[in-house]
Amino acid sequence: MKKVLIVLLASLFLFTGCEEEIIDNPQVNTLEANAGADQQTATNQQLVLDGYKSKDLMNKAFEYLWTIKSKPENSQASLTDATTSSPKFTADKAGNYVVELKIHNGVFDDTDEVSISVTEVDNPPVGKTVILNQNITEERRLVNLIEDPAIPDYLVTEDIHVTSLLTIDPYVTIAFEEDKAIYIDNPGAIIAIGWGHKNIIFTGKNKTPGYWKGLIINSSSALNKLERVTIEYGGSSPASGIEFAANLVLDNAAPGKITLVTTTIQYGAGYGMLVETGANWHTDSFCNVFNNNQIPLRIPASQVKSIDGLSYFYDNSISVIEVIGTTVSDSEEVQWGRALTLSTPEATVPYLIKGKVEVTGGLRIHKGVEFQFDSDAEFTVTPTGYLSAIGTAAEPIKFHGVESAEGGYWRGIAIKSNHDKNELSYVEVFDAGNEDMSGFDRKAAVALDGENHAKLKLTNSKIEKSGGFGLFVENHAELMDLTFTRFENNTSSAIALPANEVRKVNNMVATSFIDNGHNGIEIFGSVLLNPNKEESVWPALNFGATYLVSGFVGIATGLKVLPGAAFKFTNGKGLVVIGDGYLNAQGSDNLKIVFTGANETKGFWNGIHFRTNSDLNVLRNTKIQFAGKNELPGVPTASIYVGGNYVSKLNINQSTIAHGEGFGIVIGTNLGTINSDFETANQFEDLTLGNVYKSDI
Repeated sequence: MKKVLIVLLASLFLFTGCEEEIIDNPQVNTLEANAGADQQTATNQQLVLDGYKSKDLMNKAFEYLWTIKSKPENSQASLTDATTSSPKFTADKAGNYVVELKIHNGVFDDTDEVSISVTEVDNPPVGKTVILNQNITEERRLVNLIEDPAIPDYLVTEDIHVTSLLTIDPYVTIAFEEDKAIYIDNPGAIIAIGWGHKNIIFTGKNKTPGYWKGLIINSSSALNKLERVTIEYGGSSPASGIEFAANLVLDNAAPGKITLVTTTIQYGAGYGMLVETGANWHTDSFCNVFNNNQIPLRIPASQVKSIDGLSYFYDNSISVIEVIGTTVSDSEEVQWGRALTLSTPEATVPYLIKGKVEVTGGLRIHKGVEFQFDSDAEFTVTPTGYLSAIGTAAEPIKFHGVESAEGGYWRGIAIKSNHDKNELSYVEVFDAGNEDMSGFDRKAAVALDGENHAKLKLTNSKIEKSGGFGLFVENHAELMDLTFTRFENNTSSAIALPANEVRKVNNMVATSFIDNGHNGIEIFGSVLLNPNKEESVWPALNFGATYLVSGFVGIATGLKVLPGAAFKFTNGKGLVVIGDGYLNAQGSDNLKIVFTGANETKGFWNGIHFRTNSDLNVLRNTKIQFAGKNELPGVPTASIYVGGNYVSKLNINQSTIAHGEGFGIVIGTNLGTINSDFETANQFEDLTLGNVYKSDI
């Protein structure tokens, strides 16, 4: 152990002895220069540099020498006290300066550099307005010069283009001569951040709406920010390359980008703020006010998400927010909230939709939001998107036309997505269906696309004054729910569905039909084929509404029709029970099930043809009337046909077959069977060819 200790002590002595030899060695430089951290300042402002952290490891004395290594062109800046640890520096030009510190101990030197970023600042006499009439190509800061905000600190007398950083201090007021503007262009940026209740103000020299052109943001810099700023009396004319006049414009060329916080935009002759398609109004914006403009705001649909629940729109000549039809394509769910006004807590400003809005991602619309649609407008949810619009009874979501016009005013809502989140609840869809929506051949207020197996849940809503159907569901689309919904004054049928979707109305509690082209549900030509082969149930509709069958409907799986249901058939159409299907229609003494023609004319519709051998094919307490139009050669005309080339069965009793063009019932005796008492258990009235015909066919 003693030997080990001696070895360790010897090693320690050798190591420390080596270190002392290096430090004491006059050939080793022990100086460390430190010029301090990089700094920022403004022109004509004195800056003290800091070399105090420079040192000699041997604590020996050394000298300082500071020199300017680089500076902007034509700069005459110099240092004072350049041989001390803290010289003074005043920049005369905006730009970047590099100052070198050299320390010297008589033998060795060491150097370090500090970078100084300088912005432009005017330093005119206090109390005098400064004229701005030249482009800003170097960093510049505008400071508060005049205490009275009624007197501008700066007056813009020419259009100014900013291609560097423009910083505006709190309390600054900038006035503009007639029809002048400031353009923030790439690579420039604007940072204007006020303080307290004293905003930075951009205003007209004369306080007249539309006196100056506006503030035009064509810079995509993330630095662009207006906070506690007032922009007023602009919008004299459209800025260069812009279609409309506005106080504040986000141009799409760069594209422009801005964050607005607690900013007021007012007294504009055109729009308060105009955001062109492709520009970026940052979603971190909030608490802004738009008042006393012609129209407060025009934005693309992709930017509606930037309207927060703490901003207000009031006292504008036209109280709407114009939304230009574009794609809403965010990867995460987008939320659209109410645009508030100050009149009452519940009052909102409507969004005016112009053109086609396509939702390719998720969109959730908050309760109380109101939309007005221009005549060419439609709202489409693409196969990759979804729409969740859930209001409340007190605050429904409104999709209305700008005007209420006979035949509809706007196109409607098209659902082309099979997302389970597609839902309209406590929603009003009024004045739609003026033209076919993209991809559809029928006019409707709300339409579901079959090609993409679209889905929709529709509850507690109102669909009124459509120029076509209220609701149109294509074959292979799916209506997930339909309850507590009112259809009123729609030109065509209230609802048009394929046979497969009628079962979804079985729980159609309190759904009502008032003054529609057809009060009820239209079933167009299709096949009822429940994929699970479960029995479908078709209920009676409320308030005397009926089904309108406008095409041949095949019943390929089980169908039960409930008492009180009524079906009207268009010219030459009918029901055919095929495959694994059956038709079980059992009314009651008080609630008959009725199958009749849309016109009460003999032979108006084809009738019911049974081609299956199911014991569940039952007609009881039914009425079959005005049928018997059979255009098949060699087949006798009849209201009911059992058999033909198919093994078929029917049990019919306590029913009435009346006003038929052909026979009441035709039975193909080779393959068709019917209850033996059918002739006495039913009533036959006014049948052109007789009650019953037993055919070999």
